[in-house]
Amino acid sequence: MLQVLVVDDDDASRAALRAAICSFGLDCRTAADGLEAWDLHREARADVILSDWCMPRMDGLELCRRTRIVHGEDEYTYFMFMTALGDKSHFLRGMDAGADDYLVKPIDLDELRARLVSAERVLSLYRRLAEKNTRLRRDSQTAFRLARTDALTGVANRRRLEEELESLWSQTTRYGHRYSLVLCDIDWFKAYNDHFGHLAGDDALRHVARTIQAELRRGDTLYRFGGEEFLVVLPEQHAAEASRVAERLRRAVEDTGLPTPAGNGVVTISIGVAALSASDESVESWLVRADRALYRAKEKGRNRVEVDGPSGPDLGQRRALPPKANVDGSYHHRFRRPASS
Repeated sequence: MLQVLVVDDDDASRAALRAAICSFGLDCRTAADGLEAWDLHREARADVILSDWCMPRMDGLELCRRTRIVHGEDEYTYFMFMTALGDKSHFLRGMDAGADDYLVKPIDLDELRARLVSAERVLSLYRRLAEKNTRLRRDSQTAFRLARTDALTGVANRRRLEEELESLWSQTTRYGHRYSLVLCDIDWFKAYNDHFGHLAGDDALRHVARTIQAELRRGDTLYRFGGEEFLVVLPEQHAAEASRVAERLRRAVEDTGLPTPAGNGVVTISIGVAALSASDESVESWLVRADRALYRAKEKGRNRVEVDGPSGPDLGQRRALPPKANVDGSYHHRFRRPASS
């Protein structure tokens, strides 16, 4: 049912219009001027406003302008002027203010009824379009989110990482914020996959991702970096703080007790930590330093945390590789390492 608001400073006209509109089976409220109508409309939005032009305190033109300014994308108020002024200039001014229709006094009730039927059709179409747009926006937002989520583990994926690191880099260079990277790699994951199979390997990846996520603060972000690697961005953390977080992550994974193929141990992770440094020329160089620390943790026996520093090994045989997208939207390793993991 249409909610109609009649605005007229003439008591008799206002009462007659209300009686006629109610006889059409519609709900009708009334106001004596534009200001009263504006207050009523803000309390409960009218579907149709039928307004006189010349009124005290606030005229119909100003009421129309305000109505057009405040309505949202998913709602619309059909605005009709009624006035004894029948000249073209007033009609055009009303349209410019956002009016949809125009009735000349004295109001013909059959014409009024026909205009209200037309208004209901316009509003029904508008609502269907608004609902469709809402669904499209929701679907678009869902697709955007899914495109930046790793399908297997449910954490953020490499695409989102690259987008957010660029934003993070800008904030750091502009505002001097601190960040650290924690790069985690599941130890001997190839052997795990070969022994238990890829489905079990997928379960292990999900298990490690959940374990790491549970140990992070609300502002920390976990990404699947590629394969069996996960990367955590820690805002406002220097290297020493980040290394303590990394040690907590390492212990948490070890404490879950996920068995290894050999049967005499549990699944563990090796971790490399790198705090963003003034010497970093790009996000890429920061990632390289985190990867360098991880490589050192692997060389020193795995299941340990290493922080990037000048004592790292010569990595001249490794070179940065551009990311290569997999079918599922994830990425292969950016860095080339020895075959064993």
